[in-house]
Amino acid sequence: MTFESEPERTVNYAFLLGGLTAAIFGIILLIRREEAIELLVILLGLWWLIQGAFMLFSVFIDREDMGWKIFLGLLGLTAGVVVLANPINSATFLGSALAVTLGVIGVIIGVSAIFGYFHGGGFGALVFGVVSGLIGLLFISNPSNSASLMVTLFAALLLIDGVASIFLAIKYK
Repeated sequence: MTFESEPERTVNYAFLLGGLTAAIFGIILLIRREEAIELLVILLGLWWLIQGAFMLFSVFIDREDMGWKIFLGLLGLTAGVVVLANPINSATFLGSALAVTLGVIGVIIGVSAIFGYFHGGGFGALVFGVVSGLIGLLFISNPSNSASLMVTLFAALLLIDGVASIFLAIKYK
């Protein structure tokens, strides 16, 4: 009879707890998408507000890069207040901004991969480049629907990660 050491048991519980948390968040995001997004945006607004306050406070502790700290602190405070004042509009704006940003990155990756194909990267680079570029263009052309798609994909990935972590925690118990 083999007894599990305390660190191994802790790791199993960590996998189990992490898996349960990820699965629960994935399910919540799939079922109550709008409410979950609004909650996430509120948490983001709080994060920015708190980070901005700490950044401004840090000027009194360490005067190095004082200008940047003041700028970033004021930016964080402003962003936090704006997001918390109207979380629904902020969620729409932030989701669309993220979709456009990811779309631009997708197009850049696509063009780079296609360029790599013409410089000996192989057929896989061409396929990857075309697919990445098309997804990027799709995100740029319709950011509001792309944001919703990203949330659904993120929820599905959380659910898959959660189930896999729970399975591993049970398997290696």
